[in-house]
Amino acid sequence: MDIPSDALSRVRYGLREAGSAWEMSASLAGSCAWLGVVGWALMLSQEDGSHLFPCGISGLPSVWEPPLRPLERSGSWPVCSAALGHTWTGHGLERPYPLPLATAPAAAAALPLRKSQGTLVALRPGPEPFTAAEEAFLSAVAEDVSDALAALPGPHRADALPRLREIERGAFVLDLADQDITADSVFADLHALPGPGRHPLSAALAALPPADLPQARRLLAQVATGPGTYEVVYRVVGTEGERTLQARCSRGTDARDRVVLTGHVTDITVDTDDAVRRETRMHRQMRRAEQIRALASACASVGSTSELAAAACDVLAVFGADAIVLAEAADERLHVLTSHGQQHLDALRGIALSTSAPLTDALREHRTVFIASHDELIAAYPHYVNTAPLLDRQAWAALPIPLSDPDARPAACMLSFIRPHAFTAEDHALFIAAAGLLGRALERCRAWDAEHARAVELQKGLLPPALPHLPDTELTALYLPAAAGAHAGGDWYDAFTTGDGDLLLAIGDIEGHDTQAASLMGRLRTAIRAYAALTDDPTELLHHTNRLLTEDNDNDPERARTATCCLIVLSPATGEMRCATAGHPAPLVYSPRDGLRELATDGGPPLGIFTDSTYPSTLHRLPDGAQLLLHTDGLTDRPGTDPAHARALLHDAFAQAGTLPAAPALDHITTRCLPDARAEDDCALLLLRRSPAGQKIHTVRRPDATAPAVTSGVEVSVRRPG
Repeated sequence: MDIPSDALSRVRYGLREAGSAWEMSASLAGSCAWLGVVGWALMLSQEDGSHLFPCGISGLPSVWEPPLRPLERSGSWPVCSAALGHTWTGHGLERPYPLPLATAPAAAAALPLRKSQGTLVALRPGPEPFTAAEEAFLSAVAEDVSDALAALPGPHRADALPRLREIERGAFVLDLADQDITADSVFADLHALPGPGRHPLSAALAALPPADLPQARRLLAQVATGPGTYEVVYRVVGTEGERTLQARCSRGTDARDRVVLTGHVTDITVDTDDAVRRETRMHRQMRRAEQIRALASACASVGSTSELAAAACDVLAVFGADAIVLAEAADERLHVLTSHGQQHLDALRGIALSTSAPLTDALREHRTVFIASHDELIAAYPHYVNTAPLLDRQAWAALPIPLSDPDARPAACMLSFIRPHAFTAEDHALFIAAAGLLGRALERCRAWDAEHARAVELQKGLLPPALPHLPDTELTALYLPAAAGAHAGGDWYDAFTTGDGDLLLAIGDIEGHDTQAASLMGRLRTAIRAYAALTDDPTELLHHTNRLLTEDNDNDPERARTATCCLIVLSPATGEMRCATAGHPAPLVYSPRDGLRELATDGGPPLGIFTDSTYPSTLHRLPDGAQLLLHTDGLTDRPGTDPAHARALLHDAFAQAGTLPAAPALDHITTRCLPDARAEDDCALLLLRRSPAGQKIHTVRRPDATAPAVTSGVEVSVRRPG
């Protein structure tokens, strides 16, 4: 890897702007990003010189950070030897300081700092050692760090004793009556006057910027109104550029009893610039710290990789980033995990890791890549010369994502910018810190996604493999699991014929969103089928099921769950049906003649609360040509949505779907009721249609009617046409 010609200049600039050891380590992480994922630790000597302590850490994953405790300087660790003046470099499993949790290889260097200040540590996880050129560069960096530490105020500065600084002061006397000023040579030089002596006041004021003149004249008029001592800070423009002056004067009278101002003026440009730099740096640090806190908060609350990308992009938008891609290495190819706001993703999906591009380089070589403009892109990747004009982004930052598990698939992220972006050393440090937060969140999201996939597969396996096929009746079901961040839930449906030839329809919702809810769903569905062999009365079925769940909850309160349920026993020949509910939404009935209505029920409480709960059934008749819809509350009870409005949407969608075939009808309902056809909570729908008088329904069974239909990696639709 070639060392950039201006690499040391970037380091020195960042160190000059730093105001503490922690800021120094952060500036090193940013200005040396071309080295790859290199973390820095400043191990400084304590006052008694017997111990080293990490006073600045940046860019290191948590498992590679030095322990936050004093380390005896006389110890055998390389950092202790370096504190005595001996440079150390190592790679593989050699460690510069105690690292009990870091089990992967790394390249490391422990570099002595002058005047027994301590040790500078550079550490790069990965199998590649530092090259000879990189080691020489690190030694030069240590020299610059020593100089920067010596310039810090406080215990790390060798010459921290008070010192005198000689400054020049110019004297003047201003006659307010004659509007002239008598000045010495220093005052004359500062105001571009020909020399010491008497000059018109207008000649001195000519040195001020024209925009400041009205305010200066107002101040002189104010001084003329009363005695006192005054101080004013103002600007002048000379051959050396703009300067900042401070004038102190007192108002009095001369021998002729005329009002005069007598005082002196001092050039405070350096002090003012220092104060402005300190204030600017403070605001910059506050903004950076606030963004890192916001990103940490966002990363802690997301539940899926898609949410992670959106949260990161929203937070980092303040720095101009408007799109992000999260990717991982899989089978020597780049696999896009998720993206937000990114265009031209097709060009990234499935490309070989050996391809030369910012994101693949970050993923393959574990190094950061900052591209500030199209010109820089073409300079670093000449094969983009024809493609660059077609790109709608103008700058990119590609960073490896540090992961604590050495066996995990490597990951990287790429931020892109709609305009060219001049990446500063502070930007580098910020984005590297952001990559560390993304790494911790990505590991958690991967675990959540795996749990979600297990729960969905479990729940799909527990749903009925097929629905009954009855004459003059069409029966279709749809199950949509929740988004990945919420895991799967316990929504379920079932339909089967009883011993008397009636059709039993069941739908329910188990409390919770995890594999326990899914497994309990299968248990209740099985229990209802077993009880149906004894009775087809929905009241009795809910009574037995409630007693079963209540006893389970009493025996294991920590795992207690409740459930809602709706049971309908339908006579296909007559359309008569008995309905009983346990805290579940009422079924809907629609017919072309009578319109839409909710099925009136005298429901009982949810299952699993009270052993002696009762669930009365009501008798209804489903007319010929009518359709019956059973659903769970995931279709209507959504955060931020008025329940009455959600129910009205469902009613309208159900009525409009009356002329559609059964499967498209359910698609129409979910599309109208769910934003982007995605369920925030899982939901199930069961649709039954009776043929109009004199007509037969011929149900077409799909070849894969008993197999779950997977629509994407996030949403799963399970459709069972009868």
